[in-house]
Amino acid sequence: MKVRDVMTRPVITEDENTPVDRIVKEMAELGIGSVVITRRGEPVGIITERDIALKVILKEKKASEVSARDIMSTPLITISPDSPVEEACRIFAEKNIKRLPVVDEGVPVGIVSVRNVLTRMPECVKYIYPRVKILASGWTLDRIERELSGCEVCLKDNFDICMKKLGEVREELRKLASYYTEDEELIDLFKTVNSLYEALHDRSVSEQDTEMIREKFEEVLRKFRHATFWRKQQSISTVFSKGTLWFSDHAIELRKTPQISAKRIPTVFKKDEKDEDGK
Repeated sequence: MKVRDVMTRPVITEDENTPVDRIVKEMAELGIGSVVITRRGEPVGIITERDIALKVILKEKKASEVSARDIMSTPLITISPDSPVEEACRIFAEKNIKRLPVVDEGVPVGIVSVRNVLTRMPECVKYIYPRVKILASGWTLDRIERELSGCEVCLKDNFDICMKKLGEVREELRKLASYYTEDEELIDLFKTVNSLYEALHDRSVSEQDTEMIREKFEEVLRKFRHATFWRKQQSISTVFSKGTLWFSDHAIELRKTPQISAKRIPTVFKKDEKDEDGK
């Protein structure tokens, strides 16, 4: 995949003599986080929300009295629209930046960000953050746990719906495991759910079997609750400083403590997902 396939366009530019208050207003109106700064039409720098916060607000300067050239990050690091996405990832990692203006023959044609890349190609996380172990979000696991709890609730009365929902949970975990290839805990959760699905597939379930299966559901749900608790705790303490969900080796060690046994309120699936009146 090329950079042109994931970049945002058009790119917003401003002259280096533009006052910062005008740039801030434009960024707010357009809902963007950066603008490319030009000198006589040539791109020479970039201003991000971080630049404005650190170089204007934190220093208590008047935005109307500061020009773009005073706070822009320069020299400008750019990339060609025909470059592979992996090249953009390498630059993100090496230069410790989150946005790259895309320039074609000296003309800005777009901007590619870490978010652009990870939205389209989440597997690229290993290139952008090669020294950081990235794990699936605790908020994602929390949602999947609720879905799995719903499968357990409808196991006895609505076996077909239980299998359908369990299959959906299994597929979502499979996709997540293919993205977060170093997340051993997530991979183990997928294997457990996959094993449970295969054991239930194409077989009748007696009342005695149902109790045994419920025990297996509870085992997997305990694992989910354990992983979810520590990941959400870690994300709450780091999201404001990092801007994303990061998990350290310390957090991994914490999850080796006894599992959380608290019960959760599950999502309940009704037969055919309709009420008794068929609505």
